Amino acid sequence: MAMCDLSCPRPERRVRALIVRHGETEWNAIGRMQGASDIPLSSAGIRQATALAHRLEGERIDAVYSSDLSRAVETARIVAGAYRPSLRQLRALRETMLGDWEGLTVEDIAARGEGELYEAYRSDSWRVRPPNGERLEQVAERMTSAMDEIVKSHAGQTILVVGHGGSLRALFCQALGVPARAMLGFRLHNASLSVVEYGPQRASLALVNDVSHVPEPCHGAEPATDGKTGRLRR
Repeated sequence: MAMCDLSCPRPERRVRALIVRHGETEWNAIGRMQGASDIPLSSAGIRQATALAHRLEGERIDAVYSSDLSRAVETARIVAGAYRPSLRQLRALRETMLGDWEGLTVEDIAARGEGELYEAYRSDSWRVRPPNGERLEQVAERMTSAMDEIVKSHAGQTILVVGHGGSLRALFCQALGVPARAMLGFRLHNASLSVVEYGPQRASLALVNDVSHVPEPCHGAEPATDGKTGRLRR
């Protein structure tokens, strides 16, 4: 029988985090920069969240956390509805604040005379930020600090964490032990499911950006299920 060294997580102490991006909003659909603006789910987003709830039927969920923005809160309530654990809303889990560009489309930004700045932002958004926008170092710090506290409170449990496509990426860098700047290499679709497992010594990234349950087409997605039932792989 294989021996397990000290780096092998003990099942009773492992925390299994189901990481979910909120469902679609009208601003997502039309390409309006959303950031920390409080925009609710669209009808499509509600359908996506409902589909994810069906996907997770039979999965134990012991605790639920979400950003305090309504699109995340509503997604969390739909997904965890069958389990009915208390929902804890955390401001620290909010999306990256995009400053003066929130509510604008690319065309709107160009009309403000900031087209070149936008192109620089697209090329290197770690260094170049929207006017009065939040720096990604700050985003990574608040997200990882919040997750550290969440994990400490739920040894041996499965938790649901619902947030946003930009800021959640910092959690993957934390799990992999890579610099926060690497968050730019991840992409999360609306209502996507990712899984991070936190052991006593280290974390592991078990699933990223799975949208096999999403009813609307999601271009560029890479489903990661067992190919038969669509159940969540452990």
